[in-house]
Amino acid sequence: MTARTPEQDEAPRTAEDEPAGSRQVRRRLTFGVAGDIADLRAALSPWQRAYEAWRAAGLSWGHGAPPRERATRPASRNAIRAGGPSAEPEPAPAPAEPRAPKAAKAARTKPKAAGPKPKAAGPKQAKAKAEPGDVLVAGPPKPAPEASGRPPLARRLRARAAVGAGLVLVAAGTVFAVAQRADAPDEPGVRGPIAAGELFALDPAAASDGLVQNLTAIGSAGATVVAAGAEGDGAPGRERARFLVSTDAGSTWKTAEVRAEDGSAPLGETPRLVSGRPGQWVALGRAPGGGTVAWTSENARTWTRRPLGAAFTPADRVSDLAPTGRGFVAVGASKGRAVAWSSADGRVWQRIDGIAGITGLDRVAASGSGLVAHGTYSRKVTAKKGRKKVTRTVRSEGLWLSPDGGRTWTGVKVPQAQGSYGPMKGLAVGPTGFATVREGRQTTGPKKHRRTKRFGVLFTSPDGRTWRAASRFAGSGVELFDGTASGLAVVVAGAKGARTVLRSADGRTWQPGGSVPAGVRGSGLTVAGAGRLSLSGQRGDDAYLHGVDLRAVPGAVNAERSVRSLATAPGLSVAVGGTNGGAAIWTAPDGLQWTRAQLPGATRGWLSDAAHGSRGWLAVGRAAGAGGAPAAPLAMTSQDGLAWQKTAFPAGPPPVAVAAGPSGYAAVGPRAAWRSADLRTWRHAALDGAPSDVTATAGGYVAVGARGAAPAVWTSRDAATWTAARLPSGFTAPLTRVAARGGTLVALSATATALVSTDAGATWTQRNLGPGLTAAAVAPTPYGFVVTAASGDDAAVLTSADGTTWRGLDVGGLSGRGEQRLTALTALGADILATGTENGAPILWRAPAPR
Repeated sequence: MTARTPEQDEAPRTAEDEPAGSRQVRRRLTFGVAGDIADLRAALSPWQRAYEAWRAAGLSWGHGAPPRERATRPASRNAIRAGGPSAEPEPAPAPAEPRAPKAAKAARTKPKAAGPKPKAAGPKQAKAKAEPGDVLVAGPPKPAPEASGRPPLARRLRARAAVGAGLVLVAAGTVFAVAQRADAPDEPGVRGPIAAGELFALDPAAASDGLVQNLTAIGSAGATVVAAGAEGDGAPGRERARFLVSTDAGSTWKTAEVRAEDGSAPLGETPRLVSGRPGQWVALGRAPGGGTVAWTSENARTWTRRPLGAAFTPADRVSDLAPTGRGFVAVGASKGRAVAWSSADGRVWQRIDGIAGITGLDRVAASGSGLVAHGTYSRKVTAKKGRKKVTRTVRSEGLWLSPDGGRTWTGVKVPQAQGSYGPMKGLAVGPTGFATVREGRQTTGPKKHRRTKRFGVLFTSPDGRTWRAASRFAGSGVELFDGTASGLAVVVAGAKGARTVLRSADGRTWQPGGSVPAGVRGSGLTVAGAGRLSLSGQRGDDAYLHGVDLRAVPGAVNAERSVRSLATAPGLSVAVGGTNGGAAIWTAPDGLQWTRAQLPGATRGWLSDAAHGSRGWLAVGRAAGAGGAPAAPLAMTSQDGLAWQKTAFPAGPPPVAVAAGPSGYAAVGPRAAWRSADLRTWRHAALDGAPSDVTATAGGYVAVGARGAAPAVWTSRDAATWTAARLPSGFTAPLTRVAARGGTLVALSATATALVSTDAGATWTQRNLGPGLTAAAVAPTPYGFVVTAASGDDAAVLTSADGTTWRGLDVGGLSGRGEQRLTALTALGADILATGTENGAPILWRAPAPR
C-alpha cells in the first residue's frame, strides 16, 4: 500500500490561502536540506549552497513571490510546493508521486476548460510583494552543460533524487513535497532514477572486492605511462575496459575516462595492447564475439572506443603494437599468414596482407624509417629414420626488417654469441637502437665438478640489419623484456617463485630494479622518462602494478555489487543479488530505504531470485564451489524477510528462478524443476531444456527459457509435472523473463519481440515491443504490464494494458552520456520499482504504475 501525504488529497493552494509557515518550510528546504543533498562544502554561504543545489538539478534560480494570477493555474513542474505542518507528526511516508485532484487533472488534460487565460502583468497590475525568505525556483530548464562541466555522477543523481524525483522529505516535523525536475518528461507521474550506491550497501566485513581485475598491457611515451586492462565479475563478456594513467613517469596514477563515440561503455571488450607517442595513444583488444576493437586518446586521460573497418576481420589475431614516426603499426596473423596494419591516427587502418613466407608476426618495433618484427615461418627438415629419410615441416622463429612501413620484409639473422641459446625473447627499441635478449649459460670446471652458470644475453642493432651481443645480465628464465629510449628492463626468475627486475640505461651495465612477488602474472613492462620502470599484471583476482597500491588510486579498484531480482509482499520489498563476491539480500518497507540483511556465515556466490508465499520468503541462487568445484545450489528462507537462514536444497544444478503459487513454491534451473509446499522438503522434476524464469498463475505455473538455441515454454498445474507449450512458428529467440496478470502472460526474449498468452500459457502469440530494443525485465501492475529494455546505450520503459499493444514512457534520466540499464523490476502496490545501473553505478527507480 502506498503511503500518502495530506497534500495528495487537497486542492492546490493559492498564494492567498497558503499557510504562513509554508515560507518557513521553503526556507528550511532551501537552506537546511539542499546543500547537504548536493554534497557541497560547508564554506559556501547558504545562498550559494542552495543555488548550487538547484543548478545541479537543472532548475533555474529566482527570488520573489510569483504573480497572484499564477497561483490559480496548476502548479508548475519546476516549482517547490510546501505543505503546512501536520497536526500530529507522522512517520516518514513512502515517497510517492503526489496525485493531482480531479479538478487539477482535468485542467491538465483539457486546458480550454480551465477558464480564461490570465492576462500578462502590466504597469497597472498589482505585483505580489516579495517577503524575506520567500524563494521561488521556477522557469524553463537550463541548457545541458558540456561534458567536462557536468557534476559528478553521485552528486548529480542525489540532486535529481532530492529536487527532481518528487520524493517526500521530512524536516523538523514538517512534511513537504518537492516537484519533478524541469527537464523531466511531460507525461505526469514519470520520474527518473536516483543513485543507489549508498542504498544497497556492500558487505562491511568482506575481505575481497569480489571483482576480477587485471592489467593486460602497459606502455609509455616520455613521462606518460598508461596501463590498460579490464574489470568484471568473472563472467565472460561482462568485463569493462579500464585505463590508468600517470603523467610523472609512474609516481602517481589516476583512472582515465573510457567511452565510445556515442557515449556508451561496451561490455566484454578488453584492451590487450597499448602504445603511445606525443599527442596520440592507441589500444587494441578483442571483442567478446571475436574481432578487433580499438581505443584512442590524445592525452591518455580520456579514451574513446573506435569502430574498426574492413582492415580487420574476425579471423585476425593482433599480437603487437608499436609507435612509428608517422603513426602506429600492428602485426599478427590471419589464417596461417602474417598480417601487418598501419595507421596515422589509430582510427583508420590499412591492411598489409599476404606476406609471403611468414606464418605469423608476434613482436614489432620501430626506429626511424625501419620496422623490425619477430615471428615464425615454416621450413622442411629431413631426418634419417632407420634406412629411410623422413621429411617434415617444422615451424621456426625468425626476424625480419621492413624499410617501407611493413609492405616488404627481408629476413635478418641474430647470431648466437656469448653463450646464448634458444629463441629470442622480446623486441624493443632502446637507447642505442633495436634490442632483443636470449637465455645464456656457461659450464666450467672438471668433469666431476662442473658448474653451469645461467644468465641472459642482450643483442642490439642500430638499424635492424646487423646484430651483435652487447652485454650479459645475471639471472635466468627471462619472462619479460622491453625498453624505450629511456632505457631497457628485463624480468628474470628468482628464488621461491619471486622474480627479479633488472634495468639498464645504456645496454651495457645492469642494476637491480626491484622484485616481483610470487603469484604475480606479469603482462607488460616499460621504461618511462628518467629511466623509471613500470610493470603490469595480475595477482589472483586483483590487478597488479609494480610499486603501486591500487587501492589508493580512486576508481582503480571497485567492489562487486549486483541487484539481480526484486520481489514484494505487503509491507516489505526484498532485493537479492551479491556484493564482494558473496550473496546479499536487502530489504525496505517502502522500496526506498534499504537495509542489508544479516546472512548466516560468508556465502560465496549470489542469489538470483526471490518470492514470497504462504510459508514466508524464499531466495535461490548459486554458491561458488571451493577449489574449482562446480557451483552448488543456494537457498535461503525467512518468515518476515528480515532474519534469513540457509535451508537444504537438492544437489544438482543451481536454481535460477522461483515463484510462489497455488501448490507452493516452484524453482527452476538447467534441465530441472523443484516443488516444495513447506520450504523443507523438495520434489524434483525434469525439464527438457534450460529455463530462465518462472511465474505463478491462478491455476498453476509457467516457466520460460530455451531448448538448445530455440525458445521454450513449460506449463504445470502443480509444479511437479511440466508440459512443453507450442510456440508460434518463426519465433526463434530464447526467452528470458515471464510475468503473469490473471490469465494473461508476457514472456520476453532478448530482442524486440515478446510472446503473449491470454489463456494461462496454453497458446501464445508473437508481439513486437518496438524497433531497436533489447528487453530486460517485465512485471505486472494493477493496470497491465511494464517492460524495461535497452535502446542502444539508453534504457527504455514500455507499458501495455493487455500485453498486445505497447507504448513507450518518456522517463527522465534514462538517456544521455554513458550507459543506462534497468534490469530488475517489480510492482509495489500502485507503483513500479526497478533497479539498474548508470555507467556501472547502481540506480533505483520508483514511479506510479502507468495507466
